[in-house]
Amino acid sequence: MYTLRRNVPDDWDSNKFVVVLDSVMPAKAVEPWVHSAIASIDPTVPADMEVLDQTVNRLADRPRFETALLAFFALAGLTLAVVGLYGLMAFLTTQRTHEIGIRMALGATRENILRLITGDGVRMVAVGGAIGLAAALAISKLLKALIFQVSPTDPLTFVLVSLILSLVTFIAILIPARAGMRVEPAATLRAE
Repeated sequence: MYTLRRNVPDDWDSNKFVVVLDSVMPAKAVEPWVHSAIASIDPTVPADMEVLDQTVNRLADRPRFETALLAFFALAGLTLAVVGLYGLMAFLTTQRTHEIGIRMALGATRENILRLITGDGVRMVAVGGAIGLAAALAISKLLKALIFQVSPTDPLTFVLVSLILSLVTFIAILIPARAGMRVEPAATLRAE
């Protein structure tokens, strides 16, 4: 399929016309015939031929760019959230190293310490995740015009992002907690 459109500025929509020509012949073979047919009717009409696929691709360029840009910023936002969440949870767990040493000096087992720290981290993540999901659901309606063939409240997206952030949080709690459990209880008590 080929489109034939008049070369006029875009703001002259009332003077613009498009003719769609369906042909099995290649565009280069049809173009001279179309130009001579138009010239026989009105030789002053400028005409430009374009293959329909090219026209569709040209019209889809901007939405594709906007979608790619949105995907880039979404990935950048997820990366920043992962890094920030890891840093915060690792910092908060590291701050409890002294507490871990004291608890171990008083007889707490490693499993008890790990359960305590993990439980506190999971509670924080659950509260933050609930607030984040509520905010994301509220804001997602604003993005409806920018997404195509995906619901703004796509359950798979929400579940995957929640799982990724939960996994990062668990790792961010586990690594410093294990390091803190290697602290000698006697050294912690002497530091007091």
